[in-house]
Amino acid sequence: MGIEADSKIEEEVLTPREWLEDRRKIGMSQGLEVTYAMLTRLGMPQMAFPCVHVAGTNGKGTTCVYLANTLSLSGKKTGLFTSPHLCRVEERIRIDGRPINSEQLDKAIHAIRVMSLQEPVLHPTYFETLFLAAMICFKAANVQRAVIETGLGGRLDATRCCYADFTVLTEISLEHSDILGDTIGEIAKEKAAIARPGATMLARWPYDSSAMIAIEEATTKGCGFWWRGDRLALLSFENANEPFREIGSGLGKDGDIIPYGLFDGFMTMQMDNAILGHASAWFLLPHHPGVPPLHDVMERTHWPGRMQQITGPKDVELLLDCAHNPSGIEKMVNELILRKQREEDAGRSFSPSAILVGTTKQEDLSIFVHPIVELLTEMNNPMIVVTEPSDGRLPAVASDDLATEIRLQFPGARIQVRPDLHVALTTAVEEAVESSSHSIFDGVTGSVWCFGSIHLIGGLLTILGEDSEDALTTMRWKDDDIIGDRDIPMNP
Repeated sequence: MGIEADSKIEEEVLTPREWLEDRRKIGMSQGLEVTYAMLTRLGMPQMAFPCVHVAGTNGKGTTCVYLANTLSLSGKKTGLFTSPHLCRVEERIRIDGRPINSEQLDKAIHAIRVMSLQEPVLHPTYFETLFLAAMICFKAANVQRAVIETGLGGRLDATRCCYADFTVLTEISLEHSDILGDTIGEIAKEKAAIARPGATMLARWPYDSSAMIAIEEATTKGCGFWWRGDRLALLSFENANEPFREIGSGLGKDGDIIPYGLFDGFMTMQMDNAILGHASAWFLLPHHPGVPPLHDVMERTHWPGRMQQITGPKDVELLLDCAHNPSGIEKMVNELILRKQREEDAGRSFSPSAILVGTTKQEDLSIFVHPIVELLTEMNNPMIVVTEPSDGRLPAVASDDLATEIRLQFPGARIQVRPDLHVALTTAVEEAVESSSHSIFDGVTGSVWCFGSIHLIGGLLTILGEDSEDALTTMRWKDDDIIGDRDIPMNP
């Protein structure tokens, strides 16, 4: 019996979840051949519903969530596929905000495994398998539309096999240069390849001429629009110099583009991404009377690990954010520094007692650390606890190495090295209790700000018991909402 036959028998005896985990051994796949072949064997489930395909470096998950929630609140049964997951793999596949359950995922994986073992045997990766599972679940649930986040890049990402009639590009910055390219323009070209002929593309203004050219070249003439958060403007590609074009009533109260009570000159990362997602829904449902205003969507959206505030052990306030690359860290730090200035102008304190940070492999650790040092400086040098995330696709940066880089850039840093995440959290909480500095919550003294890795935040949420299905549901439904039947029949 040959090696291929032995491998096939071994795969057949694994449980669905064991088989899924076994996919990690395959590594990454930069190509669409296996995904498309598997979709063909599965009966092309992705053709049962239209998709919005979203790519970008930072903010694409947040944009997807706000878009999906807007569609759900508009009465459209909506599927959402995002990655990676924080705590449970099921959260990558949501329907009207709620993650599918374990049984539903296992049934989908079983169907994928059965089809993969047909001759010739195919070997989908971990990510490809979950994308295929999402397509199966969405078809079985009869979703009316799905919102799909790319995994890496766009041109060769498995999600490009989805049936998309609308595409969105969020912020683009340098990342994964070994795969996507060494310049912003090259990376933009890879990501803009999600554009479909004749389909509308809504892209965040890139502030880079080479990226702008790449995006415009990928988009059908007359189908492209820029979103400029700094000018609160939506501009067509052909008229990018025009001063302003309002993008529809329903984005705020009384037709304002920015919702009353939410915008006062301070554009947060979450708000900028929320507006991009909501504007996408306006394009998709231009005459739909039930599209909710943006302020309603923002109030109802719960996106774990994104500037999330939780009261932790000993009533210490925790601020959790998934910023994990230099661009994302820099934006988060700038927002926190600006918020500190505004709070102090109002006579209130705003600074952490401790910072908890850990990250996975970075292309240049010194660039990653630079904004962290800026944060330490601006926040009066709080203790920084350095730890190591686990379970990520990339290995963690050793806590000693991260601490060394921080010391090189800021010799006076007060660093505690705690590789174990449980111990790191305990150390940070104890520092917060002892220092009794003011928190961002009224009446709470002591706060810890945590960031650096999606897997770090996922680990913290699990430790804190914030990993249930309800805790990971992205929509806060009300009792009188009509949300349809979430029981997904699985007949693969």
